[in-house]
Amino acid sequence: MDFDLNFEGATHTMVAAPTQSGKSWFVGASCEQMYDNEIPFVIMDTKTTNHIGLQELPNVKVLRIKAGITYDWSKLVDYDYLLCVPTLRTQTKDLIIQYRAMLDFLWTEPGERIFVIEEAHNWNKNSSVPDPLLEQIAREGAGLKKHLWFVTQRLQNFNQLLWGQCRDTYLFHFNIPSDIRYAGQMIPNFEELNRQLELHDVLAWDGRDYEIIKAAQVTRRTPHRG
Repeated sequence: MDFDLNFEGATHTMVAAPTQSGKSWFVGASCEQMYDNEIPFVIMDTKTTNHIGLQELPNVKVLRIKAGITYDWSKLVDYDYLLCVPTLRTQTKDLIIQYRAMLDFLWTEPGERIFVIEEAHNWNKNSSVPDPLLEQIAREGAGLKKHLWFVTQRLQNFNQLLWGQCRDTYLFHFNIPSDIRYAGQMIPNFEELNRQLELHDVLAWDGRDYEIIKAAQVTRRTPHRG
């Protein structure tokens, strides 16, 4: 049986996994479910290929972001499904400047929308200081039906205040002891649960209960090129 996301009363979400653990496959499958549930999304990718397969879904608009360009973000409100990717020469720090400007405009626009933020740890000054814009949206966005999906491979570098605003968390198996200890501050018995996770399995935690989603349950119909 395939996994199903719970979009009822949706709010912010955390997805964390080491590199090459299946994170982008899972996020892509989740975006397919958003699409099927007619929930508009904006994917702010940091690589050119992570989620490019989603462009095969009808009405998904691909926007290639360049550094130093002044964009008219108001034009994006006409698109329900946006996949933003960098050009090959766009550095992550310059990309985030553009994404921050986009997010600052779009999060107050009418209507529900999910913002999928890849490498979300890079937005914060450090693990103790959250990005001010992300913090504001984390605190106020749900009331406007704007939801953040934080995606990161550097768990211990991600801000706990922002993580604490997430109803749903999806974690893959971690090997680094400091990551395991960090997750254990948020999820009771994470060390034992982590041992139960096989390759590409996902631990789903909603703040009260957990479920282990087996790798075979995470299916998708668009190609994965990440």
